[in-house]
Amino acid sequence: MINIVLFTTTLVLYAASTLCYGLRWLADSRRAGHWATPLLLGAALLHGVAFVTRWLESGYPPLANGFEAFSFFAWGLVLVYLIVEHKSGQAVLGVFVTPLALLSLLIASALPKKIQPLLPVLRSHWLMVHVAVSFAAFVTFSLAFVAALAYLLQERVLRHKAGSRWIWRLPALEAMDRLSHRLAALGLLLMTGSLLTGSIWAEQAWGVFWVWQPQQIAALATWGIYLVYLYARHSVGWRGRRLAWLLVAGFVSVIVTFVGADLVAPGSLHNFLF
Repeated sequence: MINIVLFTTTLVLYAASTLCYGLRWLADSRRAGHWATPLLLGAALLHGVAFVTRWLESGYPPLANGFEAFSFFAWGLVLVYLIVEHKSGQAVLGVFVTPLALLSLLIASALPKKIQPLLPVLRSHWLMVHVAVSFAAFVTFSLAFVAALAYLLQERVLRHKAGSRWIWRLPALEAMDRLSHRLAALGLLLMTGSLLTGSIWAEQAWGVFWVWQPQQIAALATWGIYLVYLYARHSVGWRGRRLAWLLVAGFVSVIVTFVGADLVAPGSLHNFLF
């Protein structure tokens, strides 16, 4: 199938971009830095073509199984990161983002890729709405984690007044704190939309708004962590390292939410995604 060929080519381009971002950061390679963003942009465009091609081949939005979910996450992560890089000028963050996107694609490549008939419960316009909003939240939270990770690495170097030269190439603490806060706030808004659209879809599909399935519980916990983050920042006055670690905890919760239903409860109402 043409979408698999496009996917494989995309995977190679993501790997090349990951290498270039790594060389740019670790070795301060100008040549690698020159190619890093264009390669990633080209990979994202080709990935979009692969997504649309699979949509046309299947006749429904390709968001209904594990291969499609991990692939879509990687694509969304890269697209939003490219916007963040363009707006903030912090290209060095690509050294953290590209390996995450590449890992997601590698996981997707190991999963069944055959197009299957859509399950009855998924034959709804809510498939695209709910899943797209959910993945937008996951992507935004993941980028907030990347900014928090850069903050923690830089902060540790400043505290100990030591570190390799590549550590000093990270953005300033204030820039990472500001970026992670904006991303976390946007992610919380999107996650609220995810919970609401999921509840509406559940009521239409099964006659109940909430059934306390593992992935629903994990999603609610994730929402709660980021709510605590914003409360701690704006009402309690937390700053710096403690807030960054909250975003790390939030990212762990995102991972549990993303794959939790299939691993913890294979019979879950949500396991059709995996």
